Amino acid sequence: MSDTQVNPLLFLITTVIFYFKINEGKVIMNKDNAALESRIEAVLKKESGIFAVAVFNPLTGQELSINSRPMRSASLIKLFIMAEAFARISEGTLNADATLAFTESHRVGGAGILQNLPAGTHHSILTLVELMITESDNIATNLLIEHFGSEAINARIRKMGCADSRLCRQMMDFDAAAEGRENMTSVRDTARALQQIFLNQCVDITADCAMREILGRQTDRCKIPLHLPPDTICQHKTGELPGAEHDAGIVYSPFGPYIVAIMSDNLPDPEQGRQVVAKLSREIYDFFIDVE
Repeated sequence: MSDTQVNPLLFLITTVIFYFKINEGKVIMNKDNAALESRIEAVLKKESGIFAVAVFNPLTGQELSINSRPMRSASLIKLFIMAEAFARISEGTLNADATLAFTESHRVGGAGILQNLPAGTHHSILTLVELMITESDNIATNLLIEHFGSEAINARIRKMGCADSRLCRQMMDFDAAAEGRENMTSVRDTARALQQIFLNQCVDITADCAMREILGRQTDRCKIPLHLPPDTICQHKTGELPGAEHDAGIVYSPFGPYIVAIMSDNLPDPEQGRQVVAKLSREIYDFFIDVE
């Protein structure tokens, strides 16, 4: 264990004690998965489309997955690219301040702000990671994929134990998608990755803390955080494709943190999908804050 790592058990105990003290002895512990599943299903039975949900309690290890299976990842795959970047920085094989050049050949549309800048600009690795997560910037993502290589990123995914996930193409590569080369993940894999980041088990405490902070600066707040109390801390990553709306994150409720991942497909309307994700998020939040 390096000097930047902490004992996961000690981290858990410290977190539980912290929440126990500030909430007068009340803290999220084991709760009834069947009751939570019933509440989630009650929301979904009224909605069109395919939905998958995973909810993890990192304080107890309790997990609930509904319909978890490989699905089109959209921008959720960017979580794993971020993990690869910080792993290399931690290992000393990558300088966070090293820059990559944005050329005209890199220009793609979709999400992000780099598409509005002139070609020929240079951006640091850390800036590209920040833009990839907070703005879901596709050019930043493709620069990082090109620099790391898809094989290395997929090796990182396997090391994280995420068997349903794979990077098969760059962002906005419609030809590859038409050929069936699609980026994939599942709600269980996404929740597992976030749990590792929360528990400082993904890379090390310094890297994982930095990743949590970046996730906390997500600018798209129209899904998981939408109906939560405005002071709720949510460190999350969104994703969308035609017919799909995703969001996954660490939510810090008054009685403890939990991890939620929600994915969808075959949606008749994107706004409907976003609203369902937001409703599910609030239902899960209400379930966890109902501490006896």
